[in-house]
Amino acid sequence: MANDPIAVKALAFDLGKVIFDFDYNIALDKLRGRINVDPATILASIYANDFGLDFEQGLVNGEQFFLRFRQDYDARLDYAEFAVIWSDIFTPNNDIIALAGRLRSCFPLHLISNINELHFAHLYRLYPQVFGLFDSLILSYQVKAVKPQEKIYAALRAACGCDYADIVYIDDRADLIRESSKLGLVSLQFTSFGDLVADLQKLDVID
Repeated sequence: MANDPIAVKALAFDLGKVIFDFDYNIALDKLRGRINVDPATILASIYANDFGLDFEQGLVNGEQFFLRFRQDYDARLDYAEFAVIWSDIFTPNNDIIALAGRLRSCFPLHLISNINELHFAHLYRLYPQVFGLFDSLILSYQVKAVKPQEKIYAALRAACGCDYADIVYIDDRADLIRESSKLGLVSLQFTSFGDLVADLQKLDVID
């Protein structure tokens, strides 16, 4: 028997590596000579040891995160300088932004992101029109939970006003796709613009 068709009622996009690309090396290159640690060590702390996860979860604020960064990596700069350097690492994915602009005429769109307050403030200041595409912004530092914790997905479900099974969720990380699928979201891993379009066509979201 064929599976029942999916009744898509809302779409949810991740931010990092989907709506915006980012590269911490941009910031670390600017910090060379102002820290006494190899930048590769900091990258390993971010990706392997979850350095900054509590910042994304809203458990510490920007200044508290900076003080820890300065202490751990012997950084020689003030908070205002750090906030600019640490945040200026993003580039818009214009194909995905244009696609979201098309989709919003047919579906409610929502943004769900593990993001800290510095990065969000920076992006919102530069790209308010991008954030205006979305009916709600589910931001980890505001929700006090990070993906894949169920609390942040529950906030998305509440914002969408429908069941998980009616939400198409797009994220670049395979681990988050696996966990969101367990909750029942229609989860699509973003690997390229063309593949995402093909996946949405299979769901009859776009022609």
